[in-house]
Parts: sequence; C-alpha cells; structure tokens
Amino acid sequence: MTSTKIEQINSPIAKACAITFQGNASNKRQQDALFFIDNYYQERIGVTDVVATHLPMCLAVSDGVASSNYSQHCSKAVVKAIKTLVINQQSLTASKIHQLITQTKHHVKRYGASATLAMLEVTINRRQESVKARITHVGDSRVYRLSKGSSHWHCLTRDQNLLNDLVDEQMQAKDEQASVSDYNKTGMASMLYSITECFSLSTNDGFNSEAPKSEVDTIDIYSGDSLLICTDGIHDLVPSDHWELIDDNTDLQQWLLGLKRQVYQSKGNAYDNGTAIVVLFK
Repeated sequence: MTSTKIEQINSPIAKACAITFQGNASNKRQQDALFFIDNYYQERIGVTDVVATHLPMCLAVSDGVASSNYSQHCSKAVVKAIKTLVINQQSLTASKIHQLITQTKHHVKRYGASATLAMLEVTINRRQESVKARITHVGDSRVYRLSKGSSHWHCLTRDQNLLNDLVDEQMQAKDEQASVSDYNKTGMASMLYSITECFSLSTNDGFNSEAPKSEVDTIDIYSGDSLLICTDGIHDLVPSDHWELIDDNTDLQQWLLGLKRQVYQSKGNAYDNGTAIVVLFK
C-alpha cells in the first residue's frame, strides 16, 4: 500500500460527505448530532456536499441514548464541545469534552440525558511523513475501514456494552486476549446491548459527574482508504457486509443516499435516527 505523503498537506488529501436523518424513531425526535470539518449539526434530515478536506481534520457523530427524551441535548452538547476544542486548538479527548459539557448550564430536567461518540482526528506525522487517524470512541457508535482493494468493510471499534464486557471476562478467565471478531456479535438478548459508557449532562459536582472511559486507537492512513463513522441507527439495521464498496470513482453523496435507502428498506424500517460520515483518502 502507498502511504499518503506529507507533500500533499498543501492540497486536499481526502473528500468527505455526511448524512443524517430522523428516520421513523418512535419518540419522533432527532437525537443524533455530528461534527463535520468545522461545524456541528443536528438536523431532522440532510446530506452535505462532497467536501475536499485538508489536515488537520476532525469528523464525529454522537447518538443521544433514546431512554431519555432529552438526549438530543446531550449529543448536541458533545459536538458543540468538539467545535470549541477545535477552534481553541486543544486536545480532542473525552475528558476535555466532558469538562466543557459539565461547565455549561443545563436545565435540571435534562440531567442524566446521555450520548455516545465516535470521532476521527486526522493529522500529519511529520517525522514519519505519514497520515494518522486517531479514533476516540464512547458507547456504541462505530468507525469502519475499507482498505483499497479490499472486498469487506472492517469495524475498528468495540461497542462498550454488557455483551462485550462479558466477552472480555470470559477471555480473561481463559488467560486469552479477545480479537476484533469476538466483539459486536448480533442476535443476543437485547439487555446485553445496554451501553456501559456514555457522556451525560450534569454539573461538575452533580449527577453522573465523571468523564466516560473512552477507547482510543491510532491507525495509519493509506492512499485509497475509506473510513465511515456512524451511529447504531446505521450499523444495527444494515450490517457492514451489505454496504457497497467505495473506490476513486464513487460519488460519496450518492453512496450515502444509497445507504439511507437500505436503512429504510431493512426489516427495522429505519426505527432509529441514522447518521454517517464517509471519507475517502487520495
């Protein structure tokens, strides 16, 4: 594979596009939010233009947990905090996001509203003359990768839920390390998919005042790689082995619109909000 080189820093190194939709959510609320390039959004339905992007670049989705009718305020607070950190050129960490959320005044009735996060921070590594993507993940929103020439999308994140915690416990009892394929199994009892980590609206000394435990990984980016960040309203209804592949000739906006159609045509009939951001590296 050919590494994306430092010389490309002065010209766009990728193109990206985002889509979000309320779907047929029973609570009739849009509780997803996203951060795309330089701003945050929370819309009932919308798709962006395909945007040529430079480095550094940040992309993120946040899914308000539907157990609260106020979780849309938490997901919006998450991506709003990301914008503040980007503008102030501060480190993009779960603890920093949490700190900004707890410093903001929220109506007491919104306390406890919670949200997930899947975030990509793409930067140049000048010493190695390569491009790196730092993945920060809380809850069950996910990041997927399609390497150039590959025939399958690969999930890069482990859902933080009871099922995967059980997998870890079982593997530890055997003195073994779980592999990526051991996680994110489908077809289990619904209670096992309850998430164990999330952001919550609170105050510094109030309810749910601790920052969530995020999972962080850094990967090398190669020319021709595609990454997709999405909420569970995408990956729960249309598994990644049903997604179309992407290459240099793919219209990313049409690709996302096609994915949205798949969500509505699925057995779940878009029962949840859906949000996805796709990026293709040159």
